[in-house]
Amino acid sequence: MALFAGRAVLNVAALLTLLGTAAAQVASSSPTCTELLQKQDARAVSACKAQLDEAESAPATERMARIVADDEYGIALLAVAHQPKQALPFLDREIALLPASTVKPDSLQWAVAFWHRATAYQQLEQWEHAAADLGTAEDTLTKGIAAAAGDEATAGHFSELRQRVRAQRATVLNRMAAKRKSS
Repeated sequence: MALFAGRAVLNVAALLTLLGTAAAQVASSSPTCTELLQKQDARAVSACKAQLDEAESAPATERMARIVADDEYGIALLAVAHQPKQALPFLDREIALLPASTVKPDSLQWAVAFWHRATAYQQLEQWEHAAADLGTAEDTLTKGIAAAAGDEATAGHFSELRQRVRAQRATVLNRMAAKRKSS
């Protein structure tokens, strides 16, 4: 089942697997949101919004809950409601929270945040923004591969994800080139 109505190369289950570590760290996150996203159930939008509201009412120091809630609500808006424009503010906020959180710049969560926002930009045909965010995701995964030295499973997983990001970025760069040609 395609995540973004055939526009992206990922599916919801794969994206949520990427976020599994972050979601597991957040005690206040609702498994209902995640489960509904995995099923691409229309109720995911309201469940993820409720999760976001709960995270926003928590102390400001609980950044991981906010990061995960912003991300999952953004995914719900992208994958279920097909509203990339409405998803962008939540994905932007997620990325803004990253530097002050425990999420490291060579982590999977960091890469995925930029990957999700890139997908929203891609759906909006904002090719330059999509390419930049995909470049950040790719660079982050490359750092993650280096940081995982000695852990073949993690390095292999990051390498596989980097290939997906590279493929999506190639599509975006081709669209940018086609747009320039037609202008």
